[in-house]
Amino acid sequence: MGRGKLFENLIVTVIASLLLIAMGVIYFIATLVIVKFSSGLMGYSPDANWVVLSSAIIVAGIMIGSAIKNA
Repeated sequence: MGRGKLFENLIVTVIASLLLIAMGVIYFIATLVIVKFSSGLMGYSPDANWVVLSSAIIVAGIMIGSAIKNA
């Protein structure tokens, strides 16, 4: 494997990692909005810490479930 191919693989890995991080942040923000909106529909007004915790648990569960399904 030449140096050019190695450098190209490194660039592709970095770009893919950055895209995955950006998509994860966007997905987490969307989950935050959904949890906040849903709790408002139910008549609850949770503290922001609880909204973040519940969103993190939901996103982690979805990511683990997706990883298990794809394995």
